[in-house]
Amino acid sequence: MTVAQPPNGNRIASEVERELQLRLFPLRNVVLAPSEYHIYLHPEDFEHVRHVVPRIAHDIQDCLNALVARLNNRSSWSRIIGVVKAPIELPAGGWAIHINPALNGDVGRGEIGIHSRLSVPPQSRYGSGAGTVRVVQTIVSGTDRKVVGERDEPEPAAAAPHGAITGPAPSTTGARAGIGGPRLMFSDDNGAHVFPITKDLIKIGRGGDDYWVDVTLVTGTKVSREHCHIRRDASGSFHLRDVSTWGTRLNGQPIAKFNESDPASEYELSDGATVQLADAVMLEFRLR
Repeated sequence: MTVAQPPNGNRIASEVERELQLRLFPLRNVVLAPSEYHIYLHPEDFEHVRHVVPRIAHDIQDCLNALVARLNNRSSWSRIIGVVKAPIELPAGGWAIHINPALNGDVGRGEIGIHSRLSVPPQSRYGSGAGTVRVVQTIVSGTDRKVVGERDEPEPAAAAPHGAITGPAPSTTGARAGIGGPRLMFSDDNGAHVFPITKDLIKIGRGGDDYWVDVTLVTGTKVSREHCHIRRDASGSFHLRDVSTWGTRLNGQPIAKFNESDPASEYELSDGATVQLADAVMLEFRLR
């Protein structure tokens, strides 16, 4: 059996460029492009590029800037010949690029998972109301490209800064009624949020350029950039890990720092459990 070659930096950049072009959202006078791209590789493929991931991310940012410049140049030429075509708008905060191993088994060897996020933040000149985020999940396998998920979600009233990154689902969605299944409910400096747990491992913290998390908390520095993890095991039970500087409490009790070789440093979560990060943010875990 032939094992597919791990994607290299050039192929990853090409597929993100293609994703940008496929997910453009035209308005009358401007065209919006997704500004955040979360790229997932099979864990064994990820090991081939782990040492150069930051460099690949910067290269992709440069590639997207150059692509938009080329497409907008073409747009300028179209005006000369009488065809009006709106230019693509560069994101104000730049491109957010994140490359991580796929932990759910949904990306095979040689494949690339790309989750793009197109945000329209609330601004007074666009009228009142919350902004929205369009999330598209794509799997690229060889020359095949398949959209495996697409949805629109509300964005918090105050957007988290670029670099405070989410995962396949937005890390802080506006609080919504009617969400069932495993989830976290919490409030941070941006208000109340509900995060559906759809992965076998989620990372929680303030995030940052070198700290990829699924749940991005907008809060003070006592919450670590990567503060804790929640893991779902093969039986469907959920477990809490503390990886922070200032500590984590489960149902009011401090827990030990996670140690890979010590199973007792994981703590099972029951429905309604509370998880306190330092003395800053309280999460409520719900199973149903």
